[in-house]
Amino acid sequence: MGTDKVTINRLRTFAWVTFVILTSGYFFVYFQRISVGVVGEDIVAEVGGSLGLLSSVYYWTYTAMQIPSGILADRIGPRIASTVFLAIAAIGSFLTFAGNSFTAVVVGKVMIAAGMAVVYIPLMKLISVWFPTRDFAVLTGIVIAVGNIGAVAATGPLQLLADALGWREVYLVLGIVTLVLAVLCFTVVRDHPHGRSLPSVEELEHDIDGRAVTEDSSARVPVLTGLRIVFSGGRRFWTCALAYFLVYGSIMTFQGTWAVTYFDNVYGFALSASWMVTALGIGKILSTVAIGAMTTRGIIRSKRRAMIWGTLAYALTWLTIFMLSGRLDSYWFWFGISFAFGFFGGFMTLSFTQIKEWYPIAVSGTAVSGANIFLFLGASVCTTVSGAIVGTSYTLENFSELWGLMTLFAFVAVALLVLSVEKRPEDPPVGLDEVEAAMSGRQVPD
Repeated sequence: MGTDKVTINRLRTFAWVTFVILTSGYFFVYFQRISVGVVGEDIVAEVGGSLGLLSSVYYWTYTAMQIPSGILADRIGPRIASTVFLAIAAIGSFLTFAGNSFTAVVVGKVMIAAGMAVVYIPLMKLISVWFPTRDFAVLTGIVIAVGNIGAVAATGPLQLLADALGWREVYLVLGIVTLVLAVLCFTVVRDHPHGRSLPSVEELEHDIDGRAVTEDSSARVPVLTGLRIVFSGGRRFWTCALAYFLVYGSIMTFQGTWAVTYFDNVYGFALSASWMVTALGIGKILSTVAIGAMTTRGIIRSKRRAMIWGTLAYALTWLTIFMLSGRLDSYWFWFGISFAFGFFGGFMTLSFTQIKEWYPIAVSGTAVSGANIFLFLGASVCTTVSGAIVGTSYTLENFSELWGLMTLFAFVAVALLVLSVEKRPEDPPVGLDEVEAAMSGRQVPD
């Protein structure tokens, strides 16, 4: 495999096509995740059930799929894993569209969550093998930004669409689009440049500038070995994972479940509260893109310090929501607070890069999924607890109790980040010896 200009251009083209297809899928991961907060009351009004349960069942299913997602990405490959599960999500959307009972809608949401759970980790794995390591932070920032564009689309714009078409037709459209993405994933995406008769990124860099090949991006290790390596990371893994458990759980409690219901029932503003959640999503988009770009360009030199200060600002935003709950009747004040909530909540996306840097490429999918499971475990636990606290009465007292708990969670997350450990250039990857010992049974992806 040569390193001429044509080969380099083909590698870059296929890398970006792969990135665009899977990142488009990630747009709908966020859209589906946030949509219950906007159309959930309409669904419950028509088929019965509980808004809290409808929201939490998505997160519990998504959480349960995180480790399997990493295993699938590392063992059978991102292409097949994403294709199959995007198809499952499409079927779930069709079932939600046609469901005439709360049980049918819940089953549809479970299928959607299971399918959408197997998008992010394969995407991270593909970025690891199709792009240089130096691009990981900025590409991760773009992915999270696109996801948050999906979250924004699932707020005010979704409300307009649902008003025009109805919530059922929204899920019909989602099913069709998701099925198209599944077909594109199967026909276009490949697990590794070798699948397109192209050199790997590390081989190309070696041929161009003589850079030493320290890791083989086609390497695979046994699943149990990968999990053992990831969870033996100590403060290098667990502090960030637990911090994101608390931060993401509190984000999804507000953004994905209760914000619209809270502002509509406690304040009753003339303007739709869904636009506040839109502002939140825009804030998160801006921060994740900016953070990724600044990290890649060396402006942010310490991911750990950036996360500490950003998450501290996030915790102070929660404190403002708690202290002024029901006391300040200003739509635009809360609009600004919602923007700040999203902006500072976005700083925790750096934890994926910080964790990934500690592990060899061969277990990168498992490492990211190991962290990712704590995000959605946090969302599952927090939305379930929030349902128990708020119930169906939607009173100021219940919301104030919930906001106080979320504020506490945010400050604990800051303390955990202070205890986290950032990788220095001279630090060896966690479990590198175990990966090298397992390499005798390596396989080259298709």
